[in-house]
Amino acid sequence: MYLGRDAESGKKRYRSRTVRGSRRDAERVCRDLVAEVEVAGSEEDTSELLSVSAWLDEWWAAKRVTISPTTASAWRSSVELYLKPEIGEMALHEVRGHHLESLYRTLIDNGLSAARVQKVHTVASVAFKAAVRRELIAASPAATARAPSIGRQEPTAPTPEEVALILRAAQGEPELYSFLIVAANTGARRAEVCALRWCDVDLTERVVTISRSVVKGAGGGASVRQTKTGVAGQTAISGQVADVLGDLWALREEAASSAGVQLAATAFIWSQDVGGVRPVYPDTMTARFARVRDEVGLGHIQLRHLRHFAATQMLSAGVDVRTVAGRLRHARPAMTLDRYAAWVPARDREAADVLDNLG
Repeated sequence: MYLGRDAESGKKRYRSRTVRGSRRDAERVCRDLVAEVEVAGSEEDTSELLSVSAWLDEWWAAKRVTISPTTASAWRSSVELYLKPEIGEMALHEVRGHHLESLYRTLIDNGLSAARVQKVHTVASVAFKAAVRRELIAASPAATARAPSIGRQEPTAPTPEEVALILRAAQGEPELYSFLIVAANTGARRAEVCALRWCDVDLTERVVTISRSVVKGAGGGASVRQTKTGVAGQTAISGQVADVLGDLWALREEAASSAGVQLAATAFIWSQDVGGVRPVYPDTMTARFARVRDEVGLGHIQLRHLRHFAATQMLSAGVDVRTVAGRLRHARPAMTLDRYAAWVPARDREAADVLDNLG
């Protein structure tokens, strides 16, 4: 790469790299070299080069206030535990795709899952892309780095017998029992169930409106936001769910009256207080579920598996994918089909018979 003439001696200056590999390897190194020279040329007068660690600190200070506390917690661990310790001392403009790929291989070798390394790659991509926008580097090294692929995993769905066993064990706790019944019948995420208010429920028409989620707030408490995918809408509920919620309303109203509090229509169904002012935190319901689950010896089942249970039961029964996607609040039916394809009934013979007697 020709760098021009030296300002003092007038001699021509060059920078080169030797590549032992394929033509594609050489082309990749060539692109990296072009970017390196461009950045070095723009920083010749800079007395102190910005390190990766310094940039991550600067980027994170601005980024963390724009994402949810839950996401912020996961992203910060990627920054502090993996990116800064491994490449933090490098100058920002020196990082290349192969440095990140080397980091990913090291993390895999140290026992980190491919899914977790993918998340580290996501954080690196966002951080380096921000550096490009700030014109600190010419190109993002994450754009050419390949993160380890994640093998397709079928969702774990408990059997109807296992769900029934857990529900029977929870019957002595009306709040937990009703929470699990609603989760299993609607397929809603735990955060969506926690966010339900009494005004979201129509027991006569047997529908609930799911439009919000409960997440961890900046101060550590519960905060109400839109659903994970931003999709909201009404979901039909079974007669059993309507009866269980009706019984719970009576219990909650009686408890509120005894405390001299009026239970408003806007009160949260599952709450931290008798008046339903504050929603229960999802981790609280997960801990209560885990206690009951462990009592019946089903420690392998997670609360989120009730969502998989609802999806697989509907699909196995022949409910169309679009309807299932709507109940799960997936942004697109394709998401449902991709995740739960194994439970869609095979109807190849039916398809053939429809086209019988041609001509």
